[in-house]
Amino acid sequence: MEEQGSGAAEAARETGVPEAPREPGLKSARKKAVFWMAVALVALLAVAGLMGGLYAWRFLKAARSLTVGEVDPSRLADGVYAGSYSLFHVKASVEVTVEGGRIEAIELVDAGKMAEETQEDIRDIFERVVSAQSLDVDLESGASVSKKVSLKAVENALSPEE
Repeated sequence: MEEQGSGAAEAARETGVPEAPREPGLKSARKKAVFWMAVALVALLAVAGLMGGLYAWRFLKAARSLTVGEVDPSRLADGVYAGSYSLFHVKASVEVTVEGGRIEAIELVDAGKMAEETQEDIRDIFERVVSAQSLDVDLESGASVSKKVSLKAVENALSPEE
């Protein structure tokens, strides 16, 4: 009775092409490679998470310390004053129209990547600034950084260059 071998061995006998030798530990080497790739991926994700956390921590710390000062438009000549402010990835550029020592209009000319809804909220805040003739308008508790940055841009527009 003839001994039955593997399909590859039979094919090698029939074609005359020798069967490729099996490398010992090939499966083990693959497992090691997969293991180290997984370790590298976990390490990369950990570093990315730490960097994102550090960015968020620095951003929130800067946002909490952001204050908006008061301005006096009565000392300014009539005209359109441009100002901008950015805090990390949040930026705003405005144009403030002053006539007769009063703030007549504020336009948000560049809102960066702010959502349209946030831009509408900021336009409402600007209307309140024009009515009050002051940057000291009530913002809801926990107002977004975008709103504070926009008010800071108005302050910069109406503050003298030093």
